[in-house]
Amino acid sequence: MSFSEHPFSEHPQCDEFVGFIEELADAARVVLSKRLNDSRFETKDDASPVTEFDRGVEQTLRSMIRDRYPEHGIIGEEFPPENPDAEFVWIMDPIDGTKSFVVGIPVFTTLIALCRHSRPVIGIIDAASTQDRWLGVDGRTTTQNGVPVHTSGRTTLDGATVSWSNPEVVLEEQRAGRDVLNSRTAWRVFGAAAYGVGRLASGALDIAVESGTVGAYDICSFVPIIEGAGGVVTDGFGGPVTIATQLTCVAAATRELHEEAIRVLNG
Repeated sequence: MSFSEHPFSEHPQCDEFVGFIEELADAARVVLSKRLNDSRFETKDDASPVTEFDRGVEQTLRSMIRDRYPEHGIIGEEFPPENPDAEFVWIMDPIDGTKSFVVGIPVFTTLIALCRHSRPVIGIIDAASTQDRWLGVDGRTTTQNGVPVHTSGRTTLDGATVSWSNPEVVLEEQRAGRDVLNSRTAWRVFGAAAYGVGRLASGALDIAVESGTVGAYDICSFVPIIEGAGGVVTDGFGGPVTIATQLTCVAAATRELHEEAIRVLNG
């Protein structure tokens, strides 16, 4: 794991923040569990859909954060950032996988991370429809529904399984590498988005790639989750994931597999 010399688990407020991020995820789950087959949506400028649930969940979480930690920053997908240069910044995607949510395919999730000095230190992937929750904390082992999990440990592309969040949109400079990566791995799943990253942490998949359509709110939660399960996650070029990361992300079960995936994707 690539934890710092002094992992965030040693911070005096760590357990307090872990408890609060779970409160946030619980609140989001309540809203999304009451979906009632309401598929009304609007289309944003980037052609992706947004529903009243996206906005409603984010408004709820922002209000909870402001009430508890008014000095903290907030970055979300649906509304402008608040105090983004603060020491602590909460970053969220209220519904990752809105298209799946709209049509009732149960792989949508809520993503929440706490960043300190722009680096993710606590992260949650919460799946309201399946009642699955992955929790990662810098310096601790990742859990799924309270049970410790670990990546598969695979070290080579041969036999590896890959989750592509959105194969329709890939950065121009990574399209050739996408095809090579697909040809050198065993098989792929498409459209699982952050749920696929959770399954990677639990050892069911080996690589997860997002390219061309992501913001920091889509990927910051992955860092403590994947690292705490024994894997590696960076942007799609091998750089660190921070609140400034955009466009692309690669997670893998091991450092060796990650290095090979990055090399092939950008070859």
